[in-house]
Amino acid sequence: MAVREKIAASTQQKLADSKPSIVLFIHGGFAPGVVAYDLPYRDYSFMAVLAAAGFDVFAMEQTGYGKSPKPTMDDPCNVDPEFQHLLIPHVLKQPCQPSYPHKLVSSQTEFDEIETVVRFIMDLRQVDKVSLYGWSTGAPRAGGFAAMHPDKVDKLILVAPSPFFPVDAPPRPMPEPGSPMILQTYETLMIKRWQDDVHCDDQIDDPEVRAVFWRELMAEDGLGAEWGADGRGIMRAPNRMNYGWRTNAAKIKAPTLVIQSEYDNYEKRNDTWKGLGSKDKLFVKIACASHFLQFERARYTLHRVARDWLRKSSVSGFDHGALYADRDGNISELQQPH
Repeated sequence: MAVREKIAASTQQKLADSKPSIVLFIHGGFAPGVVAYDLPYRDYSFMAVLAAAGFDVFAMEQTGYGKSPKPTMDDPCNVDPEFQHLLIPHVLKQPCQPSYPHKLVSSQTEFDEIETVVRFIMDLRQVDKVSLYGWSTGAPRAGGFAAMHPDKVDKLILVAPSPFFPVDAPPRPMPEPGSPMILQTYETLMIKRWQDDVHCDDQIDDPEVRAVFWRELMAEDGLGAEWGADGRGIMRAPNRMNYGWRTNAAKIKAPTLVIQSEYDNYEKRNDTWKGLGSKDKLFVKIACASHFLQFERARYTLHRVARDWLRKSSVSGFDHGALYADRDGNISELQQPH
């Protein structure tokens, strides 16, 4: 699987004498790690921000994403029937049955991949623990690993975490029958999932970032760039067998920061905070932000809050409870989210 590292030259020069603080970014359901966290545009690379602050920063891409292997995903018949109409008639003449009639990856296979990367980093840098950052579906990935491997996780940041999955038990049979691949169009991402949650005048301070974001997604996907009917391409992602998030959240012991945006299904995403088992936990609600806050004006608040937590297990002097960050990043106490 693909792994990217960013480290400042000054930090690298100290490696022989000191052990760096490690952060591993784990991506969500569609955007691979290098696009979600290392966007090559202005100051939007979160990896660069943390590297400049002295962290040794890694981002991984799980099976089916970015430059990691995409087994069975080049066959358009392996697209889930719900999405095949997006490929007709320019890629498919008519609906077809999958050549691999199962979902492609599971929570457990993704935990195993995270463990492989974590062990690689621990051996590379001779450290005992790493900190994990998970956005969206990356939260149950990072949080699930933290629950299973508390000895390997220093601090945990869960941003816009996925709600608890409908089931906690692995599917039977395994692998679950179905298709290996799902799709997302430009319109679904940019309008339905993003623009519809833009409610502040300056929430997106540089509209050009969306074009860059999509361009980089298509560059990382490769074949998907040729599949879109509108000439924009289409995003491919593995069809996943998700389970266990409720149980895993309750087992997390690492100091955990949960961040939620004001305009991101706020109540629905409170599952994680309510079910989190860690005794050392802090909640931050960020105003004037959507699910895609790292590409909005709120990124500056996100960067600062995350950096504080990774350094001190606290934000603006608070190490537990709930906080509110207004549109200018000012921090105040918040009534505990319900």
